[in-house]
Amino acid sequence: MQHESSLGQTKHEPVIGYAHDRPPEGDGAVGWREPWRRLLADAAPRDHIVQIYQDQHFLNRAVCRFAAAALANGEAVILVPTLAHWNAFRPRLEAEGVDVEAVQSCGQLTVVDADELLPRFMRDAMPDAPVFLGLAADVIAQSRAAGRYSKVRWWGEMVNVLWERGDVAASMNLEDLFDQLAHEHDIAIFCSFLMDNFNGEVHARTLPRLGENHSHLIPVEDYARLERAVADALRETVGSVEARVLEGRLLADYPTKFHMPRPQALLLALRQVLPLVADAVLQRSRTLDTASE
Repeated sequence: MQHESSLGQTKHEPVIGYAHDRPPEGDGAVGWREPWRRLLADAAPRDHIVQIYQDQHFLNRAVCRFAAAALANGEAVILVPTLAHWNAFRPRLEAEGVDVEAVQSCGQLTVVDADELLPRFMRDAMPDAPVFLGLAADVIAQSRAAGRYSKVRWWGEMVNVLWERGDVAASMNLEDLFDQLAHEHDIAIFCSFLMDNFNGEVHARTLPRLGENHSHLIPVEDYARLERAVADALRETVGSVEARVLEGRLLADYPTKFHMPRPQALLLALRQVLPLVADAVLQRSRTLDTASE
């Protein structure tokens, strides 16, 4: 089955690959603040990573890091963006040294329009599991190109399209299916949500639900800034001594379902034990985080 769209090509020619033989964005001095860059570059089969973002720049950096590193490593990449986001990703990939036309032409990069693919498997406002899994399997099989690319990575935002429409149940159901897809086809999957990480409802309901079907959470762009904001907010709210006691106890007694930065895990654990305190800490963290931008 061919999945041609306005975004990409599916014809196959000899591999030309990653232009200039250089990797995307080196780790450099910012690596300690942005461990997510290494996580995305080294994404392994069956990893299911979710990013929360609020600005296009962070989304662009993360998706292009994930894709460019894979292409440089000889892996196949499937991107399922909206047209607007593909128009932002393509120039960044090219700026990082990816010959986009070449990797599309040889089949190493497959780009499918999220707004075109999504309606093909939605039935009664919910994903039809057999139809979705069949369509996705076809795309993955094409990417593997008779063994030329044994490793495959998939980034997509159909889950976010549903989320932004308010179809939360459908979005989470589709995430369950993507997790199944990752395990059945032994691929790495990365998805991104336009979501506020300092929203109490997101912490109370959405992130615990995402923990059921993801291996890693990327909640912010700058982990060091988040750590400072949460630590200061907790101290200001409960006092320095109680903050130290709470941090040690909460992180030990309330482990998260998936991997995330330590301050993010602390916020989620605090909500399980002291939800009113968690609300105060979260809102103060937002203020401190914004002030340090």
